Amino acid sequence: MARHHETNQADETLHQIEESFDRVAHWVSARRIPLALAALLVLAVAAGSDLYQERRSAGDDEAAEALAHVRADYLNAMGAEPGALVFAEPANPEIARSARERFVKQFEAVGHDHAGSSAAALALLEAGNLHEKLGAPHLAVDAWKAALESAGAGTDLEALLLQRMARAQEDAGDWKAAAEAHERAGRNPEYPGRWHALADAARCRLEAGEPDAALALFTEIQNADVLDRVPASTVARLRELEVSRQRDATG
Repeated sequence: MARHHETNQADETLHQIEESFDRVAHWVSARRIPLALAALLVLAVAAGSDLYQERRSAGDDEAAEALAHVRADYLNAMGAEPGALVFAEPANPEIARSARERFVKQFEAVGHDHAGSSAAALALLEAGNLHEKLGAPHLAVDAWKAALESAGAGTDLEALLLQRMARAQEDAGDWKAAAEAHERAGRNPEYPGRWHALADAARCRLEAGEPDAALALFTEIQNADVLDRVPASTVARLRELEVSRQRDATG
């Protein structure tokens, strides 16, 4: 009975994470904002679960404490409420820039000092976001690459980081690299947002001039019967391509 209860509890937790991610992922996709918020929300859901607690170690706790301390100081410097996920920019842009220049180094320090922990990965994720806001996208990508090394292969956090990098690659017009990163995230069978990631990969393949690869991914999504987890705009574009190919084949 205990084992059955634990299984049901794990299933319920994963269902909560999946529902939370689906809502946030669609919101993020529609607004083209960084995936850091999605990562924080997903981890917030997971944080209260037994699954999450079992995976923590003393080193993780130390890293999490260091990250929490830096983030609290950063929020204070930005004039935000303690624990805020989103907040208004300071009225004086110089205050915001100065805070980001100061704290990007502190987030990076947490990431490097506690390498190998999920908190380190999140710290470097935040550092990358700050570098991007400071107008240094190349440093942002470097931070996110370093974050991947601490996220752990096959983890949800790795997948979220891959999609964060993919967004940056999209903004730079590197559609092929973006498609590869999205698809790599989507190939994680345990990742709640895998189908959304594969849809993003298909969209980027289309932008990269690779319609066959885009259609292959779209077919995979359709066969899995998960179109409800894919942005309607992406489905519409891929449907149009699919119909066009069918006309060419019969014409």
